[in-house]
Amino acid sequence: MGQVREWVSSYVYGNITVLSAAIAVGPEQIRHGAAVWAVLATGILTFLAHVLAHVVAHGYGETADEREPEARRETLREVLGTARPIATSALIPAALYAVAWIGWLPAGWMQTAAIVVLAVRIAFVGIFLRRMSGTTLTFGALWSGVVLALVASGIGIAKVLLTH
Repeated sequence: MGQVREWVSSYVYGNITVLSAAIAVGPEQIRHGAAVWAVLATGILTFLAHVLAHVVAHGYGETADEREPEARRETLREVLGTARPIATSALIPAALYAVAWIGWLPAGWMQTAAIVVLAVRIAFVGIFLRRMSGTTLTFGALWSGVVLALVASGIGIAKVLLTH
């Protein structure tokens, strides 16, 4: 259950972080390709920071058994696996921004699509958890996903307003 919690935490965190980047870029950055790299860099660098933080945290107070190379490799594999959603959260927005960069669709449309995709990904986390646990989907689970997406969007907007 701990790995599932860590995966969900990374999934929500990664999507909120990339959502902030998706909101922060402007149409001009999207048209010139800078937004693609900004969103990808946000996902990748947040992933690396998360992995580094967990590797350092796992090293704190290690037992002799945990210092063994195989135990450390297993810890690293676990951390990389649970942190993957942070990096992958940037893929769809980057692809949408690339479509606008190429000139196939307007930058404003692609920015709206990227933001909506990220909000929907966050909203569906409860549905994924219900399916993974084999429990019945309820209206409350759907509603909580909507609330989670709204709160996450509020955090993304606040991050942009307060830090850019």
